[in-house]
Amino acid sequence: MSIPGLGREAVSQQPAAPISTNRTLTLNPFWEWRFEVGFNSEIKIKLISGTAEKDGTELASQQAYRFSGIKSKIFTLQGCQIEVDGVPAAEFLAQVYQPTDSPMNSYLNLHFKLTAMRETAAAVGTDGPRVMICGTHNTGKTSVARTLASYATRVGFQPLLVNTDPKEGMLSLPGTLSASVLASVLDMEAVDGWGTTPTSGPNQVPVKLPLVFFYGRSSPTEAPDQYRELVSRMAGTTTSRFSQDSGVRSSGIIVDTPAVDEESQADTDLLVHTAEELSVNIIIVLGSPRLTAELSKRLSNEQTSLGERIHVIPLDKSDGVAERDEGFREQACEASIKEYFFGSVGRTLSPATQQVDFDSLTIYRLSDFSVNGTVDGGIMVTEPSPLMTHWTLAIAHASTKDPPETIRTANLMGFVYVADVDKERRKIKILAPVAGRLGDRPLLWGSWPEPFVNLLG
Repeated sequence: MSIPGLGREAVSQQPAAPISTNRTLTLNPFWEWRFEVGFNSEIKIKLISGTAEKDGTELASQQAYRFSGIKSKIFTLQGCQIEVDGVPAAEFLAQVYQPTDSPMNSYLNLHFKLTAMRETAAAVGTDGPRVMICGTHNTGKTSVARTLASYATRVGFQPLLVNTDPKEGMLSLPGTLSASVLASVLDMEAVDGWGTTPTSGPNQVPVKLPLVFFYGRSSPTEAPDQYRELVSRMAGTTTSRFSQDSGVRSSGIIVDTPAVDEESQADTDLLVHTAEELSVNIIIVLGSPRLTAELSKRLSNEQTSLGERIHVIPLDKSDGVAERDEGFREQACEASIKEYFFGSVGRTLSPATQQVDFDSLTIYRLSDFSVNGTVDGGIMVTEPSPLMTHWTLAIAHASTKDPPETIRTANLMGFVYVADVDKERRKIKILAPVAGRLGDRPLLWGSWPEPFVNLLG
């Protein structure tokens, strides 16, 4: 009778060797490696040799960059080798054999022209170029704006970046309009691709100091009069910087705009308003002959407030532009809110949680707004309710004693997150980047971004 296991040589079970996800890619001059990474995964990219850039920002040699929840590309002018650790959700190596075949060729030529204009402006003490980038959905407007800004900082200029797209938070959360002087490299690992604000803690890349206004909606056409008002307010505030800093003045402005429907007159009207308020003299239209024709008809014979001619320039959109559907945008919005309160990979933050009495807060909710104003000035006081749970509220740089019109158009100090509302105890649990009382600062509650996730689980 045999007993299983006895009288036989034991065979040791060796663990399977882990599958390596590390590989090296070789890119020739003007090639692009386009990649997509999901929000629940991560890859690392390291430049081994040569030169490479992401949206105009150079990769440092031998430094690993982490990317998650992104659709982007690595471009090289002179050729390079990059090491990729991880498996992207999708990737494609775009190979070109003549520099003129690359979509980057037109953006480089535009950069050289803008550089010449900035050098002339610095020499004679006038305003530099004011560039507005526009187009339809998924044409790469933000990537072009980021690339032009990065190129400008690399040659020593300090352009004023203005974001008028409430769906794209630039150095801020979505639902806002923002502006900032860019005098240093961008943080390519940041969720929005621009960088981090002072609330994000220590960072190798210098933080930016944006001026932010609360719109609280996803589309400019939802409340066009309020949108126009905020654009005008931001234009007046940001362009005043020109009189204080000659370096910024000669560097000019780069404006990123919302995606437009080329058949929508309302969308075109808002673009024209933005161009007029910011005295734009160069309009770049990506991939839309119809929008180019419409803007040319309305603006080519006009002049800026400085008496300059307005140039409308059509450019083909890059064939590498990745489509971002509503599902991706929602996840990006959620990731941006998480980064604001908890930081990103390698930069963990510890936000403060506190219980606040209903009576110690003054919360305004956005209401309908018309050009003639409303009884409540476009906002109305509301008491905390369970409906606010998981929403993000903006902190206005104003006093609760200020009139509604002042509060509505005030720039922002930051944001808080409503974790819970106890109506019986009249207590609201909020999450803030730092501890301390909110004082008499009013809070603003919009209709977007909606609460996609419970931050506290």
